[in-house]
Amino acid sequence: MHVPWRRVASWHCDACGVCCRVYRPRLTAYEYLKLRHTGLVEEKAGRFYIRKINGRCPFQSGRLCTLQNDLKPISCKTFPFVVRRKGEEDALFELDGEEFYVYADTFCPNLIIKKDKKPAVTELVREAVMLFTGGKEFRRLTAAIPKTAELQPPLRRLAMV
Repeated sequence: MHVPWRRVASWHCDACGVCCRVYRPRLTAYEYLKLRHTGLVEEKAGRFYIRKINGRCPFQSGRLCTLQNDLKPISCKTFPFVVRRKGEEDALFELDGEEFYVYADTFCPNLIIKKDKKPAVTELVREAVMLFTGGKEFRRLTAAIPKTAELQPPLRRLAMV
């Protein structure tokens, strides 16, 4: 379920990996083009997604994502926040004179909901909107791979027979 960002008391990513197992990240056309050489993306009804293999994201290594920086899809970078161009008044967020509607997915176990609508996660929402509009830098959204972490290579596409 999605709730307007003003209902979120707090959130942080502890790299639990649950989102990588449950959701199929939607890709922009540009992200699809960058990742299609892997054979791990698919198109359904004119939309692009990362293909799940054995019920998980093929780019997940343990609890972490092997896609970083420019390769990581915006939908992954901004999770549990979803930025839209239209929505309800409680989800309104303005950035540089533009209106965006930001929601949070209550599925995330680290999302804490509150009853009042006093903004508490403004900087997280600002970062999500900046990523949505083409920004590259993210510090608060998604967990970063520690330099000492050993990552498994992504699953490779099975040969078709």
